[in-house]
Amino acid sequence: MLYLIYVTYIVPAAILIPVLTGIKNYNFLTKPLKVILWFLVFQGFANVINLTMIAFHYYTTPLFHVYSIFEFLFISLFYSKFYSVKKQKSIYALIAVFTVLCIINYLFIQNKIEFNTYTRPLEAIIIIVYSMLFILKQNNEEQNWGDDAYNWINAGILIYFASCLFMFIFSNYLLGAGKLINRIVWGAHDTILLLQYILFAVGLYKCKTQRITSTY
Repeated sequence: MLYLIYVTYIVPAAILIPVLTGIKNYNFLTKPLKVILWFLVFQGFANVINLTMIAFHYYTTPLFHVYSIFEFLFISLFYSKFYSVKKQKSIYALIAVFTVLCIINYLFIQNKIEFNTYTRPLEAIIIIVYSMLFILKQNNEEQNWGDDAYNWINAGILIYFASCLFMFIFSNYLLGAGKLINRIVWGAHDTILLLQYILFAVGLYKCKTQRITSTY
């Protein structure tokens, strides 16, 4: 009972923490932080749709195929803001290629009741690379780590995707696993997601002192 309350209500509702923080400080948000805020709004709507589908006993796996496309879009746009225009175009091309791969995977490779265990791990790996490149860039900045709003956002992204990579890979195997294993794995997933929301909230809160980071 406590597990169901936690994963069904507490964690999905926790997204309101960063969303409300971002809305309150909207006038102070830089372009990258606005991308994160809109990503959180999209994620909130996706949570509602997911819970509604579960309530009416629909398969929710098709939602994950669509969700991955938009998740990759928002996060790629966030990191693109720290690059030159020329490199941004490369990221836009990567978004287009990934979208096509997701559509092909959904229509022809993994059927409509399976998780996207090919494209979601690929997405996670690319985003981890984004994050690590960002860390390398920020190491050259003189600003205190904790005062930089982007560091908190990047930390939330890196922790989530690095921690959940193997969950994404083995999601379909978990469909046939026991209830206890599923509760442990997805309970851990939701806890990591909750941590990401908290880190995002801190980043959106610190936006008032955020200076614009140079592109490279």
